[in-house]
Amino acid sequence: MAEQIDSCNKGTLRQRSIILHHHHGFGPVRGVGAKEAIWITPGLLIAQNAWLASQGRPSWALSAPPTMWLDGLDQSLTGRRILTVTAATILTWRLLPSGLGQRPWSQLAAGRVSGLPAARRTLEDLQRNLRTAPPQSLIRIQTHLPNIHEEWRVIIDRDRIAASSGYCLHEGEDSRVITTVFDGAVFDPRHRRIAEDCALQAAKGRSPAPISVDLAFLRGSDRPLVLEGNPVWCAAPYAYGPQGMASFLKAVAACRTDPVDPYRPDPWMLREFSGRFRGSWGPVRQDQTMVMP
Repeated sequence: MAEQIDSCNKGTLRQRSIILHHHHGFGPVRGVGAKEAIWITPGLLIAQNAWLASQGRPSWALSAPPTMWLDGLDQSLTGRRILTVTAATILTWRLLPSGLGQRPWSQLAAGRVSGLPAARRTLEDLQRNLRTAPPQSLIRIQTHLPNIHEEWRVIIDRDRIAASSGYCLHEGEDSRVITTVFDGAVFDPRHRRIAEDCALQAAKGRSPAPISVDLAFLRGSDRPLVLEGNPVWCAAPYAYGPQGMASFLKAVAACRTDPVDPYRPDPWMLREFSGRFRGSWGPVRQDQTMVMP
C-alpha cells in the first residue's frame, strides 16, 4: 500500500490517495518500499521473512500486541477464565485446571496452525492434538461463553478509536447459523459506543502497538466481553465507512512505518510456514506493495 499525491485544478488543490496492490501469496514478494504498508496473514509473513533471510535481507517488522495481552485483562472484561501455557506443560496434566469447564476452547495463542484449529476439546482430545507440537508453543485455553449474540470489532491506534463495526450475529446457542455483516446483518446501534468504550479500556496503557479488539454481547445483555486482541495488519476490515476505512489503513501503515513490539511467531507457526517459499524464487512483479492472502 503506497500513498500518492494527486493534483487537480492546475495544481491549486492537492489530495492524498492510497494505491493498493495485491499479491497471490504463491511466492515471495519483492520491491516493497521501506515506508509502504503491508496487510498480510501471519503465515505469509513468516514465509516472506524466511525468504528474505535466505537472501541476506532484513525481515519485515510489524507491530503486534503482546501474546499474553488477553490473559492480562481483568475477568470483568472477559467474563471467563483464560489460561495460556506451553504445550509441554499441558501434556503433564492429569486434570484441566479449575474454572475452565470440561470442554473449554483451545487454540494456539499467537496465530493459527492446521494441527490445532480453535475448538472445544476435552483434556484427552487436547493432549492428543499436542503430541507432535513444539514443547514451547503457547496454547490458550478458555472457558466457553454461552449464548453469544453479537460480535463487534474495534480498531485502536494510539489509544484512539480508528474504526468499529459489528461483524456477525449468532442465531442461538444450539444453532450454527451465523449471519455476517456482508450478508446484511443488522446490529444494535447502541452497542457501537459501548463496544468502543470497552475496547479502549482493555487496550489503554497495555501496548503502544495498534490493535484489533473483538468483543461479544451475550444474548439479552448490553455488557460486551473481550474475545481477542490481534495485530491490525492481519485483521479483516468490516463496515467501517469511508472515514473509518481510511483510519484503519493508517493503523495498518503505522504497524510497519513505526514498528513497536514486533510480532514474534510461535515455534509451531515457524515450523508450519517458514518453508512455504523454499525453492520458489521465480520472477515476481516489482510494483506489488501490499500483500493480501
